[in-house]
Amino acid sequence: MATVLVIDDQATSRQILTQIVRSIDEFLEIKSFDSAQPALDWLRDRPADLILTDYKMPGMNGIEFLESARAIPQLHNVPIVMITSHEQTEIRYQALELGATDFINKPIDHAECRARFRNLLQLQRQRLIIEDRANWLEEQVRSATHAIRVREHETLLRLAKAGEYRDEETGNHVIRMARFARVIAETLGIDEIECESIELSAPMHDIGKIGIPDQILLKPGKLTVEEFDIIKQHTVIGYEILRDSPSKYLRMGAEIALGHHEKYDGSGYPQGLKGEDIPLPARIVAVADVFDALTSRRCYKPAWRDQDVVNLILSESGKHFDPQCIDAFLSQIDKIKGIRASLSDDDSRKREAK
Repeated sequence: MATVLVIDDQATSRQILTQIVRSIDEFLEIKSFDSAQPALDWLRDRPADLILTDYKMPGMNGIEFLESARAIPQLHNVPIVMITSHEQTEIRYQALELGATDFINKPIDHAECRARFRNLLQLQRQRLIIEDRANWLEEQVRSATHAIRVREHETLLRLAKAGEYRDEETGNHVIRMARFARVIAETLGIDEIECESIELSAPMHDIGKIGIPDQILLKPGKLTVEEFDIIKQHTVIGYEILRDSPSKYLRMGAEIALGHHEKYDGSGYPQGLKGEDIPLPARIVAVADVFDALTSRRCYKPAWRDQDVVNLILSESGKHFDPQCIDAFLSQIDKIKGIRASLSDDDSRKREAK
């Protein structure tokens, strides 16, 4: 049911306007006020479809009411008709600047008023229909976009797990280290969107291992120099798999895959990059990956104690790892341990964590 407000300090004028509005549609809800302030107070919490206001009223006049009404967000598009006996051009200009929809001069013409009010109510009804439709479409787009994002995130994780599938003991490694990487990124002050990208891209750091032969990848003993050279190729293989994708996550994943074994002092592989020439996401993932890998049991080693890993990482500051990434990591070590505990592998190992 549409609602029409009639604001006029003259009872006769209010009655005439009410009768005209009623003649348009007997089911319209009409609220009448003899001054502007009570009407404004009423409008702050309730919707209206058409507002008819006199210009000359005691206290707040029509211009002041109009200015205050348009300041209320839900009234931005509600038709407001100024009814006045004044012909001054400056009043009309001022009202138009403040958002008046139409003017009616006193003495009013009933037929003219009825037609104008009916047209404005119809326009408002159509606007609301269009607005509802637009809101519905916006919600549908939002829902579809969310579903696409969920599917994309699921695909990314499954792609990452595919790279880890041949190593039966990695468990939740890719999920844990991705969460660690996000914590480090957040602590470094990286914006939320980039932090999310790092978390979603980090699990693909070792996707290139799918191109490494089993006898080398799963070898329980120490690798020969030749075997290690082959292992190193997983960085390039991962980059080649992920690069040039339309997905920003896969593009960052390619950057991380290629750079997460570079070292801050330039002694890493495959390119021997140094310092900030190594992409920041790769520097972040390097710390997160090493911490989780060393504190997890593998076929070729037992799990290290937390403090031993922390000591190693500290000793590699400025050599293997970016010092800023280490500082961020260590400042959040309790949070990182909490993440690890919540994502422990099913075959959880006994750790001498101290």
